[in-house]
Amino acid sequence: MVVPKLIVTGDIFRPYPSGQRHESAVWKNVRWLDGIVGTAARLSGWTVTTASWDPRLPSPAIYIDTPAIYEAFGIPLTIAGWGKLLSQPSCPPEVESLLIDAFAADLVVGYEMPDLLLRLLDRAGIAVIDISLYPVRFLDDVVFALRSNRPDIHAVLLQHAVPRAEMLLQAGLLKSKAAWMEPPLRQPLRPGTTVILGQVPGDRALLDGETGRFRCLEDYAAQLLDLCLNSSMVLFKPHPYAAGQSQTNKVMSEIGAVTWVDANVYHLLAQPEVSTVCALNSSVLVEAELFGKDAIWLAPPLYHYGDEFPADARFGAAVPLTSAWCNPDFWSALRGEKPDESVALTPRPNRLRRALNADWGFSSMDKVVA
Repeated sequence: MVVPKLIVTGDIFRPYPSGQRHESAVWKNVRWLDGIVGTAARLSGWTVTTASWDPRLPSPAIYIDTPAIYEAFGIPLTIAGWGKLLSQPSCPPEVESLLIDAFAADLVVGYEMPDLLLRLLDRAGIAVIDISLYPVRFLDDVVFALRSNRPDIHAVLLQHAVPRAEMLLQAGLLKSKAAWMEPPLRQPLRPGTTVILGQVPGDRALLDGETGRFRCLEDYAAQLLDLCLNSSMVLFKPHPYAAGQSQTNKVMSEIGAVTWVDANVYHLLAQPEVSTVCALNSSVLVEAELFGKDAIWLAPPLYHYGDEFPADARFGAAVPLTSAWCNPDFWSALRGEKPDESVALTPRPNRLRRALNADWGFSSMDKVVA
């Protein structure tokens, strides 16, 4: 019997400055994903290894020589170079051959894989599952969205989709709780308040796939000014990881009558006076719609979420899943085998939040008394 092979990976191209050199920005993501997917898949009979720019991993982990890939493209190994590389329509022949050999498997499962790599694997006939954090982060646990280039895999994903109604109910509970909390600001909010959100410079969501350039709020200064003039009150919440002198913060400081806030984003969304939320393409825009707010997207979203797999598409929509993908029976089902449901983690809140070591401010609203 031939044992199927599964490779765990991520954005193998993304660099991170470390002193005078660059290292992988996502080696932790790949190790994290292997801990969840790799363990569950091994228990269901897959042979699993990783493929990443992570020289510290021993064999049989597959080492991807990312600096050599940048050299073959003739692109500098920098954050700006990363943006330029991801905007390329294809890889040089030697890079394409190297990557196809490295990812020769029955299934490749990656975290936030770039389109350049997804297209290459799809053309090579390799089945792919791309995993990303779903924007709705205020449920009992964080949710991940999965998409695939295989309709049969997409059908399995749909069996474990999180219902939108569940998200609406949880948003309702947060609005209910906020009614008992102190207001998010000392000054009263006015009906028709607009909240503008900053994002981290260099975030992949901000990358213009055609130009390789990272968008910023400065590109939409005229639209922002018009929005501010037509709002009863405007709040700006900068991203906590954005530098004080970022271009986004600079343009917002030049617009008058804007109140800068650091209030919890869910506390703001729960306020009935807030009617509109605006950002480039922040995940919070998806959440804002669940709170009944008008969401203004200045730039296209990074992912398309839904349940469809169009006939002319190479990949189906990203489907928000329950934690089923963390258990062996999910990976058995992808092999066409009957799941062994006796081998599964007992459901509990915050399991994946703990594994990801992040909560995006949800814990401050999730206290019994906040």
